[in-house]
Amino acid sequence: MDAATQQELGTVAQMLLKDGNQHAARLLSLASDMTTSDGHDPWEPVPVVLQVLPMFLDLFRPADLQAIQSQLDKRRVFGRTDRTHTLTVAPALADPFSPNRYTGGTEAMQLCDAIAEALYPVSAYKLPDICRALGLDDGDVSEAMASKRSYVRNRIDSWTTDQLCRLGSTVVEHHYHAHLWGLLQLAAIRHPGTASPFKNLIFAADGPKPELILTDAVSNTIEISKNAEFCLVYDRPLDTGGLTWAQLVTWWADNHAPPKTSEHDAARQLYRRLWRSLDRGREPDDEPGPEKQLFRAYSKLLGEHGPHLPALIPQVYLHYDPYTRAHRRRPGPLPRQRMDFLMLLRGRRRLVLECDGRQHYATTTGQASPDLYAQMVAADRELHLNGYETVRFGGAEFRSQQHAGSMLNSYFTRLLIGHGYLPDNR
Repeated sequence: MDAATQQELGTVAQMLLKDGNQHAARLLSLASDMTTSDGHDPWEPVPVVLQVLPMFLDLFRPADLQAIQSQLDKRRVFGRTDRTHTLTVAPALADPFSPNRYTGGTEAMQLCDAIAEALYPVSAYKLPDICRALGLDDGDVSEAMASKRSYVRNRIDSWTTDQLCRLGSTVVEHHYHAHLWGLLQLAAIRHPGTASPFKNLIFAADGPKPELILTDAVSNTIEISKNAEFCLVYDRPLDTGGLTWAQLVTWWADNHAPPKTSEHDAARQLYRRLWRSLDRGREPDDEPGPEKQLFRAYSKLLGEHGPHLPALIPQVYLHYDPYTRAHRRRPGPLPRQRMDFLMLLRGRRRLVLECDGRQHYATTTGQASPDLYAQMVAADRELHLNGYETVRFGGAEFRSQQHAGSMLNSYFTRLLIGHGYLPDNR
C-alpha cells in the first residue's frame, strides 16, 4: 500500500484504540491495502474495501466492520468531507514474485515463522536475553547475529501448536506483529475454549473477602491489597490439560505444607482448607449446606478415580469492584465478584458451578424478584461471552442430602465421561 493509505489506516487504528476498541484496531492492522472505487453516485456512501489475506477474512465480524466504518466517517477520508462510507473486506491478491513465508506449511510452522518475524526487530545483542526471558533455550550473541530468524526458529521448531500459541500470546503483547496476532485468532477458533491467558486465580477465602487492585492494566496484573491472608493464590502456568487435583495438591505441598509432608497428608490438608471456605454464614454445627454437599460429592469421585481428575476450585474471585457507586461509570456494583466453584478442564474450557439460594431470585422478605433474576442471567451472559460455561443448581435440590448426593454423583460422572476423563462403560 502507498504511504498515504498506510498513514490513514494508522490514524483510524489510533482512533479505535482511543475509543477502547483494541480488537477492531488489531483487525485493521491485518489489512494489506484500503481502496475505494471511482464513478459511484456522488450522493451515495463511499464504498471502501479492506484487502486482507484470504485466511483472515472470517475474522472480520459485522460489528468490527461497523466500528472501523464509523471512524472512517469521522475522518471523512478520500477527500469527501460530507460523505459517509460503506466498508467491506475482500481477499488480497498475492504477488507471484514476492516470497510469502506466512501462508505455507502446517499451523505450527506458520506460528513458528510468525513468532520469529515478531522478534526480528529486536537487536541481535538483546535477542538472547529476550528469548531467555520467554523460556527458550539459551544461546549467545554470535548465533543471533548470524540470523535472528533462525535463532528463534531453531528453539521452537519442534514445539506443538498449543505451546506456540502460549508463547505467541506473550510475544504479541510485547512485540506486536499483525500476522502473528491473526494466526492466534484463527487458532482460538480451531481449538475451542478460552484463549485468554490464565492468571489471577484467587480462591477459597475463609475470612473477609480479598480487596484487589489492578496494578498493570496492560498485562492485567492484579495484587491483593487487603485480606490476602484469608485466601489462596494459584500462581503456576496452566497448559491445555487444565488444572487437576494432583497439580493443585503439588502446589499446596510446595507452598503451604510443612517440609517433607507426604502427598496423602498434603491432599488432606488442602481438602480441609478448601472445606473451610464453603457455606459461609452458616454455623459450624449446622448440617452441610449446598456448597459443602457439592464439594463432598465430587471429592468422593476423586477418591474413587484418582487425582488426575480436574480440581473443583471453590470461591474463585473473577473480579473485584474497588469503587463506590459514585466513582463508577455505570451505576451499582459489578454483578458478580466471585464464582461458587470453577473447573479448569482440558482444551481451555472453564466451567462455573453455582449453587443458587433464595438471594439469587428473591428479596430478603422472600418475595420473588424478577430484577434479581435478570441481574443473575445477565452476569451469566457476560461470563459466556468471556469463554465460561455456567451450570446452576437450585437450592431446593439440596434439601435431602441423600437425593443431592445421588444427583451430584450422576452429574459429575456424566460430565467427566463427556470430557474424556472417565471411560464410558455404559
